[in-house]
Amino acid sequence: MPNVYRYIVSGALLLLLLPDIPESEAAPLPANRDIYIQMSNDAGALYGTGPNDSYFLDAPGGGLNQLHITNDSSASGTSGQVTARNIASSSASGTFWVSTTGGRGYNDDIVLAISVQGPVADNFSLTIKSSGYQWTPSNAGVVNPVYKAAAVNETFTKSDFLYGPETAKPGPGNGFVLPFYSSQNINDPSTASYLMFVDLDVGNDNDRSSIDSGDAKVEFDVSGIYNTTVAFNAYAWAFNANVANASINWTNNVSTDPSAPGQSGLSIRTTAIPEPGSLLLLGMGLIGTVAAVRSARR
Repeated sequence: MPNVYRYIVSGALLLLLLPDIPESEAAPLPANRDIYIQMSNDAGALYGTGPNDSYFLDAPGGGLNQLHITNDSSASGTSGQVTARNIASSSASGTFWVSTTGGRGYNDDIVLAISVQGPVADNFSLTIKSSGYQWTPSNAGVVNPVYKAAAVNETFTKSDFLYGPETAKPGPGNGFVLPFYSSQNINDPSTASYLMFVDLDVGNDNDRSSIDSGDAKVEFDVSGIYNTTVAFNAYAWAFNANVANASINWTNNVSTDPSAPGQSGLSIRTTAIPEPGSLLLLGMGLIGTVAAVRSARR
């Protein structure tokens, strides 16, 4: 093969190895709080009344003590913990719960935030299945709760990342000061992530005699993750609250300091690399194209 054709094939293979820049309409959040956030669910936000069926994230202060991510749905596990998984594969699955230990005793709706350190692969896929209690939000609190198994059961793809890149998650604080996962250096641009919000369509409460101690249950299955970090964070919406009505004001506490108390969250770090099969197929296709061009010129 003449050198020019070798360069064509080698160049195309090199392009395939370059970072896969997201093609979705993701854009950085305008601020860490006092903003509307749009859900990536096909059905939108269960109780959203903002533009594009969104929730208002108010979070004027505090809001880091009552909401937790936990791998233990018993009454003793409601304070949560930091879970950091290190894997070598391009897929992962698991179950966790979102609990509350706050004095108000409940949250009308739980929203999950999923971040992926960019770039996001074209074949990214995330299935979220949520289960928990639903009730009609009102000033009376939790009234006649009904347990909903698979309240949400939906698969999300690369195009569902509506926000980013960001090096920190939105929420309370003076600017973007909350990491996506414990010990993250939010001043390091290489940790910048793309972000989607998923409405779980269930709330949580502190009735420990309820299923899963009143926690919201999340089952996930993610694939198409390569040399990246995936993090899960939770947010709570309430119809009636001392902070602000019909808004999101709480999120789980994670810190840039791994030794800081009161943290909970889940992150998955993978060192997987893309399968070489796609590179071989592209190379074979380009060689075939080059051969066809040469044949046509004879």
